[in-house]
Amino acid sequence: MKTSAAHALRVWVVVTVVASTIGAASPPSNAAAPSLRLLARATNPNPTLNSYTASAQLSALLHAIVPIHEIFSGTVYYLRPNRKIEFQGVPGALSRFKDLASTTPTYEQATQQYVITPLTDNGTVSTYSLVPKKTGGRVKNVVISISDASALLSQAQWNYTNGGSLTFGQTYMNVGSYRLPATATISARFPDYRVDGTLTFTNYRPNAAVSPAVFASPSGQ
Repeated sequence: MKTSAAHALRVWVVVTVVASTIGAASPPSNAAAPSLRLLARATNPNPTLNSYTASAQLSALLHAIVPIHEIFSGTVYYLRPNRKIEFQGVPGALSRFKDLASTTPTYEQATQQYVITPLTDNGTVSTYSLVPKKTGGRVKNVVISISDASALLSQAQWNYTNGGSLTFGQTYMNVGSYRLPATATISARFPDYRVDGTLTFTNYRPNAAVSPAVFASPSGQ
């Protein structure tokens, strides 16, 4: 892991963390916790989606003495439960963005890895705190927001032990019978690194053939 920001982008938890690309989950049995049932629903919004390809465009602004703003085009590959975005022509200063890969946990895996606490429900959005059970890591906690109406993730914020944070927001579109990401915003704030980015997704091909070899190693390495 090169930096905390790169780690968070590659983990892309629950979420892409990104909620539309994760494995199947069973709802919790506790009938007194409807907010947790909402979280379980959010982890599997597309039960029959096993793969897809799509086009992606990343607009990234690296805050520095001389700010760097670049736009890159790439390809998205998803094969349950893995997703990878490969971008072309990424310069050294933004090299951590050239290959974004993630494996997102199911609801059961999330409960094994995190202490999950429902926080608030304003009638529109429910929020949850996820604290890693394993101590000594970089992540202090993750706060996620889920739409009550659609049961889709709208925002996730990773908070780090070094005082840094990564905020990820997502909107969705209808692709046939599926709900898939339309845009994603990224705001990373770390002691030695600040970046803002927007991902735009188009040209989805649901259940397209995707080779497992795509996920064998980082692009270009």
